[in-house]
Amino acid sequence: MPDRYVDAVRARRAELRAERSLLTGDHRAEIRSCLALSRIAASTRSGEAFACLAREAADHVEAADRAARQRLPALLATAVHTLAVEVHDGWASALRPALRRIAAERDLTVDLQWPRLPAPLIPVVPTVVPIPAAPPRSLLAGAAAGAAVWRLALFPLAVLPLLGLPVLAGPTLAPLAIAAGVAAVVATARVRRTAAERARLRRHIEQSLATAALAVDADLGRRLVELERAVVPVLDAAVLRRRAAVDAELALLAPAPAGEASRG
Repeated sequence: MPDRYVDAVRARRAELRAERSLLTGDHRAEIRSCLALSRIAASTRSGEAFACLAREAADHVEAADRAARQRLPALLATAVHTLAVEVHDGWASALRPALRRIAAERDLTVDLQWPRLPAPLIPVVPTVVPIPAAPPRSLLAGAAAGAAVWRLALFPLAVLPLLGLPVLAGPTLAPLAIAAGVAAVVATARVRRTAAERARLRRHIEQSLATAALAVDADLGRRLVELERAVVPVLDAAVLRRRAAVDAELALLAPAPAGEASRG
């Protein structure tokens, strides 16, 4: 006839021994592995998100009018802030359950709010595009530029013979020709100004996003280091407490009957 007490003691002793095998310190390696994997996943998501934002901003620069281009730096700063918050929140929401699982598998008692993650540092993107100082121009360069502008303004007069009009008609058509030349100068200046604005915006976007991406990745590393320093001692203490409780319960159980060890 089976002895139910002996069977229960034997089963409980096996449970305790299996539990104690998880309390030998391997939780540290599991924590470090969990943190490293979370860093890789978060960095991957961050890189993809910043690349997508860079493409969107570049398309906006090319398609936007001047008013929209002036609003773009502020919109970019808001987008970077939102992106950084999402990266950090995604990292935290994925890492917290994984760390709690490590504690739960070992039946460790931890605080309901554990682990408390360090606060992130969100990068700040300038909302104003810096205008680089123009390099000093020599007198010869200034004279050449002025001559080029006047040639463009007087170009309509030069093409009169090509249009079949007499050169003597120049004085009569001069106001119209000069007006057309001035319009061409204004249009050229506007095109150059637009191209310069877009070039500054592109540089601003590239530099801002590159700096922000590095800042987010570096801050993830900082949070991981601080988190490991906080998490490992807590679990170390919890492991010691649980192991002491397991050992105490094992000691209270009746000794194994003869031949139990040989049966496993």
